[in-house]
Amino acid sequence: MRNFYQPALPPLVGWSANPPMIKTARSRLTWSPVLGWVLLSWAATGAHAQIVTDAPAIQMIDLQTPIVDLLNLPGSPVGALGQRSPSELGISLGAFTLYPQIDLLAGFDDNVFATPAPTTGSPFAVVRPQLELRSEWLNHYLRLLAGGGFGFYSAAPTQNFQNYNIRLDGRLDIRDDFYLTGLVAFQRATEALGTPNVTFSQAPTIADSLAAEVSLYQKFNRFFYQLTATATKYWYYEFSNIASLGLPAESRNRTEYEERIRLGYEVSEGVSVWLQPGLNQRLYDAPTNMFGQQRDSTGWFLNLGATAVLSPKTQLEGFVGYQALTYPADGTTTSAMTFGLRGVWNGYEPLTLRPAIMRSINESALIDYQNYISTTVGVDFTYQINGPWQAVGGVAYNIAQYTPAYGVSSVNPRTDYFFRGSIGLLYSIRPQIQIGPLYEYASGWSTDVAAGGPTYTRNIFSIRLVARN
Repeated sequence: MRNFYQPALPPLVGWSANPPMIKTARSRLTWSPVLGWVLLSWAATGAHAQIVTDAPAIQMIDLQTPIVDLLNLPGSPVGALGQRSPSELGISLGAFTLYPQIDLLAGFDDNVFATPAPTTGSPFAVVRPQLELRSEWLNHYLRLLAGGGFGFYSAAPTQNFQNYNIRLDGRLDIRDDFYLTGLVAFQRATEALGTPNVTFSQAPTIADSLAAEVSLYQKFNRFFYQLTATATKYWYYEFSNIASLGLPAESRNRTEYEERIRLGYEVSEGVSVWLQPGLNQRLYDAPTNMFGQQRDSTGWFLNLGATAVLSPKTQLEGFVGYQALTYPADGTTTSAMTFGLRGVWNGYEPLTLRPAIMRSINESALIDYQNYISTTVGVDFTYQINGPWQAVGGVAYNIAQYTPAYGVSSVNPRTDYFFRGSIGLLYSIRPQIQIGPLYEYASGWSTDVAAGGPTYTRNIFSIRLVARN
């Protein structure tokens, strides 16, 4: 049975996708919620110290998640670009179709540096171009994605940013229900101030990442398996002196690997359950950093999950599991119960909900803490009010629980908290053009403010213009 592509979903920030692997006869999603969802933000960052979006829940997860699962996720800007409805024309280029889009934001941020009073406010402007070139072949698949996010702050020029990424992914059909997928992607992103695991600096840190993945899928009657291997290289660049509690860039450069297998059974049409064990390795360029710490780790995880593709517009996948990271240098282990839920629900036609729930163990950028357990719960929505009017927005709540680094006895227990909420109203001048106001509120607080924990509130007002073909 040939693959089909679901209708376009509203563009969101901070979500990346493979070519959709959703079968008409044997529906399933082929993304893997293991260590977290992908931080491949499509460079669609805006004013929230390089970040603004009508989807705070999804973005709250993606801002802090390692790039280890560059897989198919419903509801992403890349995914939405890659899941067009037949009515969207695009630009035909032989056996390919080109889909261009540009997103413009202009507004005011009353706390650009995400600090307690006194705060610094600034007008801003953001330009976000995006392109997708997608094959229209009967068999196999190839897609090239490229995008950028360019922001300018008139009263805080140190916060100007130039983010971009490029991604090539594809699928080789061996036979029905047996295929090979792969991708390579490069991203330059800016670490947003006022978000988990980011220390204050006058000019934010830049993070480059190069990721590759290969995956083999095969199905036998109702049983299926999927073998996946990923590798991601990270480079960090500082453009000002970071806080004394933060690791310098050269101590954060690393390579991450992951190997996993998913074993599943299709219970009914579009509904499957699966078990997914896997291994991961995190290797730093400098085995011993400038503070004498050795942060290389090996880990394992085991997830039990379910996937439901109930319609082209309602697709959900969730899991519960357990994850452990062991640090060979000192013999310590960090472990945690993990869980996640992601997808799109459109059971009521005018309303589209995108739940974003995630718990995982992430690398820490702080000297005194080896890692942190991140828990995020949120939901984003779009609601077709009447005619050309559409409401957009969402809420998200994040808890970051830090694990002290080995040998650091004087550090206090630390938990950081973050809240984000946004609401917007978009008017469709034409089906391809939308414009309207957006408002976002954000706040952060900590159990250890004296040691650099966040404490701020923030308001962002903007006008958004989206044009797509």
